[in-house]
Amino acid sequence: MTYELCLEYGTYPLRPVDAWADEINTAPAFITEDKKLLELLEEVNTLFHELFLTIECSFHYIGHDFPEKRAKITQIYHVIIEHLSIHYPDYDIKIESLLMG
Repeated sequence: MTYELCLEYGTYPLRPVDAWADEINTAPAFITEDKKLLELLEEVNTLFHELFLTIECSFHYIGHDFPEKRAKITQIYHVIIEHLSIHYPDYDIKIESLLMG
């Protein structure tokens, strides 16, 4: 199975590429014992979601007002990439580029 690391509003950052609706918000089984990685993924996901304001079922990007959060997200994202490459080299994980506007 192929997984992807991708920050996307409303989803978990690491998920199967062809995830079903019930798989887009949960950590993959192969990382459930990796507390460090789970904490990093939760932190980056929380910070990323804070860059959006949800009003009446629509979300608006407000990240331009939070350069320190964007910098922290970038830093954590790179730590996650390094962790995945060291600890999970046998897994097919597609790393999406982090585009922080």
